[in-house]
Amino acid sequence: MSVPVLVLCLGNALRRDDAVALHVADALSREGAPGVTVRRSAAAGLYLLDDMEGFDRVVVVDAVRTGGHPPGTVLAFPLDALHAPEGPSPHAIGLPSALARAAAAGAPVPSRIEVVAVEALALDEVGEGLTPAVAAAVPAAVAAVWRAVAALAAP
Repeated sequence: MSVPVLVLCLGNALRRDDAVALHVADALSREGAPGVTVRRSAAAGLYLLDDMEGFDRVVVVDAVRTGGHPPGTVLAFPLDALHAPEGPSPHAIGLPSALARAAAAGAPVPSRIEVVAVEALALDEVGEGLTPAVAAAVPAAVAAVWRAVAALAAP
């Protein structure tokens, strides 16, 4: 028997490449898999904990702009490898900090989180539609999510 896995796809459909995870969510939902729940969210920081409630294993899908990779590059790594800054307030903290704060307060948090991120080009533009390189990366991101799900679902 496999462990249930949440795939949490983060993004805003009105910020161009920021919507890449929403496109990934659409593809994952069409394919489906037993024990896998796909959710979409525009939340950030501590608000993501509500989206993860009830799951011990989570794949987070998001757009990133590291500047270290060409747009459309798919990155996959454990959340522990991400070193996000604290932010100026509890409303503007990264996921690692939000999870650490919640765990320190005794709240249940997932024990294993994998990240699938797509290097974006246009994150700050208001508008619909992915840039061509990011749109072309959706199938590779979907494949990376399924690999992460398979690894997390093993008991």
